[in-house]
Amino acid sequence: MNELGDILKNARLKKGMTLDDLQEITKIRTKYLKAIEDGDFGVMPALVYAKGFVKSYAEAVGIDPYELLNKYSYLFEDEKDKEEERQYVKPDIEEKKAFDIFESLRKLVKPFIGVIVVCLFAFGIYYMVNQINRGLAPLPDTTQSSKDTTSKAPDNKNNTTSNDVYNNNVKTTTFSVINSTKSEVDYKVVPAGDSYKVDLSIPGQKCWVSVKVDGASTYQYLMTSGMTKTFDVKNNIEILMGNPPDAKITVDGQEIPHIDIPAPVTVKLEK
Repeated sequence: MNELGDILKNARLKKGMTLDDLQEITKIRTKYLKAIEDGDFGVMPALVYAKGFVKSYAEAVGIDPYELLNKYSYLFEDEKDKEEERQYVKPDIEEKKAFDIFESLRKLVKPFIGVIVVCLFAFGIYYMVNQINRGLAPLPDTTQSSKDTTSKAPDNKNNTTSNDVYNNNVKTTTFSVINSTKSEVDYKVVPAGDSYKVDLSIPGQKCWVSVKVDGASTYQYLMTSGMTKTFDVKNNIEILMGNPPDAKITVDGQEIPHIDIPAPVTVKLEK
């Protein structure tokens, strides 16, 4: 009977633990812990308690309690306690199996979460690149569209719009087209004052824009429906639009002709 006690005692000593330390961990009185090491189960209230104490002792010193109890199960056999022992051992085994399953699942959680994070990150990059590509797509064959747009632009022979007049003796800002291609439209602006105001808005879905004001890069953004940006211009402004049909430009409140080309177009306004 001392063989079981010696195994537990040696394990305790290897860990540098005293019986008082073990009592603090297991909450089992040192009297019973000493009895287990001595193989004196007679001091126990019942063998079923002895078995529970041995289980707690083994767990505290790092020994598999199920293997130990199965090996020395004969020490705890008692005629009137056999039924109680069968009911005790079976739950323990089932508990160990359930614990093993839980541990296996827990080890799979971290890799699974890692895969989800990587997928979300990759999707985010794909979405961002896709949006940029939609705003800065390669120029398609827009010869016909360019001709249509050019025909809609004011006639160069008449370099001023109908707004190039004095309204009630108040001078207004005027602008006129001085150059027009399939990728660029240049305007000459005659402001009413020392500077003029340019409003860029998105009545359509979305449009990527890059803006330079008086030679300085001022704004780069993917503007979406309903957004408006205002620029105070002293001399010139250059607006690159990734999807012009969705954008609207006004100069001191006067809208410049709408551009229908669904490809990058630069609009330049200069005094």
